[in-house]
Amino acid sequence: MKVAVIYSPKHKKLEAFAKVLGQSLGKGGHHVDYIPIEKRDRPVSVNRYDYVYVGSVPEGTFGGKVPVEVSEYIKQCRGIHNAKSVAFMTKGLMFNTKCLRRLMETLESAGSLVMDFQLIVSNADAERLAQRLKA
Repeated sequence: MKVAVIYSPKHKKLEAFAKVLGQSLGKGGHHVDYIPIEKRDRPVSVNRYDYVYVGSVPEGTFGGKVPVEVSEYIKQCRGIHNAKSVAFMTKGLMFNTKCLRRLMETLESAGSLVMDFQLIVSNADAERLAQRLKA
């Protein structure tokens, strides 16, 4: 399967987990493209991917908010409507299930079908998330 891993490169911990996730997906026989969240002249298209993994960090005083750059990027992606997606989030200062839920809501409001999710605190968590993707 073709898989896109979308993440913010501003957060080194998130980027490291995204790379581990992608490498684990690759070991499972999937083709992986990394898509960093950054300003682009035109929106990125995710039409050609079977799955779109979207990673974020928690934001806000209690870590319950999805960064604006992430939610705006998701809304601008072409082909996100009806795309199968997976949400993952790094752990902040607090246990961030609220932020993970909001990331999934953002994906769903863009028309994506959220198939799985994971709060990632270690490389093993990223590897487990990758292993759950079945062809």
